[in-house]
Amino acid sequence: MSRFQSLVAQEEGSTIETFLKILEILKWPLAVVAIGVVALFCFRQSIAAFLNKIRKVKYPGGELQAGVQSQEPTEIKVGSAEKLLQALDSPVLLDMEKVIRDLLVREGVNAAPDKEKVLIRHLAASWLNFVFTRIDFTIYQSQLKILEFLNSNPTAPKQMANDMYIAAATIHPEVLKDYPFEKYLGFLKTNNLILEQDEILSITVFGREFLAFLVRTARNAVYRIG
Repeated sequence: MSRFQSLVAQEEGSTIETFLKILEILKWPLAVVAIGVVALFCFRQSIAAFLNKIRKVKYPGGELQAGVQSQEPTEIKVGSAEKLLQALDSPVLLDMEKVIRDLLVREGVNAAPDKEKVLIRHLAASWLNFVFTRIDFTIYQSQLKILEFLNSNPTAPKQMANDMYIAAATIHPEVLKDYPFEKYLGFLKTNNLILEQDEILSITVFGREFLAFLVRTARNAVYRIG
């Protein structure tokens, strides 16, 4: 199991608990809520499977009871807002929506256009952080060194990356023995971190922002391999 897969397994087991911990630590309420929404979206299949097994949940002061699910699909117009809402429908998500609405009221964001701008901006930032975190947990140390080198140099020959790959494969043969160079370099390209043109490599704006994310979040490179 990879580092990212392990992280996902942990988060699926305690999505709400993790969200509440983040809520206590971070100082940006709307950003926190957006992170919670993104987490619920990313793990919606696991959450849906869990909720599907539950017919009644008791809690202090009451209980939640789910109705019997029909095997007949509900007809929803393609592209409708209702379709998008039902795709993530659950009692937990409805409670989270209430948290968001209450936060918006407390922050004085009441006009519909303002709500749209604020929520889209924070959701986009949170989604970007999620993508950066996924890359952070899967990128090899030598791949990160390639990215850092390109960040300090406008361009570099592809051979530079190959030399770093060979050096890393010598130090960590068990990690890279079944990972050919083109696939190794392809990770950086498919994740939009670098560009290749005529055997010349360069870093993308997205790649620079990823490096800035690592600095902002004080990500330690000691644990990295490869």
